[in-house]
Amino acid sequence: MNDMTITIPDEFVYNNTAALEAKLAGFKKAGIDQLQVVLDFDRTLTVGKSKNYYDSTSWGILRSHLPAEDTTRVDEIKRKYRALEEAGTLTAEEAVEWWTSSLDIMVEGRLDMTAVENDFMSKSTIRSGTRELFAVCEKYNVPTIIMSAGVREVIEIWCKAYDIHPTMILSTDLQLDDARRVIGWDPATLVHTLNKQEIGHPELSRIRQERSHTILVGDSIHDYTMAAGDDTVLRVRIVDPQPDNPSFQVNERPKTFELFDISIEHGSLAELAGVIQTIAR
Repeated sequence: MNDMTITIPDEFVYNNTAALEAKLAGFKKAGIDQLQVVLDFDRTLTVGKSKNYYDSTSWGILRSHLPAEDTTRVDEIKRKYRALEEAGTLTAEEAVEWWTSSLDIMVEGRLDMTAVENDFMSKSTIRSGTRELFAVCEKYNVPTIIMSAGVREVIEIWCKAYDIHPTMILSTDLQLDDARRVIGWDPATLVHTLNKQEIGHPELSRIRQERSHTILVGDSIHDYTMAAGDDTVLRVRIVDPQPDNPSFQVNERPKTFELFDISIEHGSLAELAGVIQTIAR
């Protein structure tokens, strides 16, 4: 075994052993000083307590705290633009319209963020291995960036509750009054489904200029775009079981391996922390 070899954990699911070994060797050769980690939030760092797969996402919780008539409006907007997204025709302008319309409804409803955050914390917990992953990154000064199309306030309260300290959070900032009700949002911080990537976020691009290699972790098939590159990006997809679709993991594998290097189907990020530890040795 040479110094560049990294043993692939048994828990990883992957399609091409030789390609994965070569990519991991490239990360080892580049070294820990060239590494950054970019992570999605909902269903990547979090795990829902509910049997309903979507009940525990930050957008799902935000929606549930709206009045019934506003919930209907948000659902209608989602149906309209989700159809375009699934057809592959959603434009950047339409994505902005989608998020802007939904956020504006939350402003109109003066959403109570204290109630939202309490509800989120009651329905969502931390994914196994997340603390280990952030701890090893902190130990070796590896930047950790959470990039989410949700809202920063929910992410921050979750991070505080679980003592997680990301280097940076890229997500939409809400504006709150003294009673912590939503009175606005900052358009300059808007992260939506089509700009959830390092291109277009100068703060992330600056880190990438200094650190050539990225470990990207997300749950959605679309999360592969969060970082640009091939040999210098290790793409890891979280694929959790869904109670109403027991064959989901197996069915998702072909699509996953068209875009990702690794699928984690056992629910833990601990082995990924071990890979970073090996790169650092």
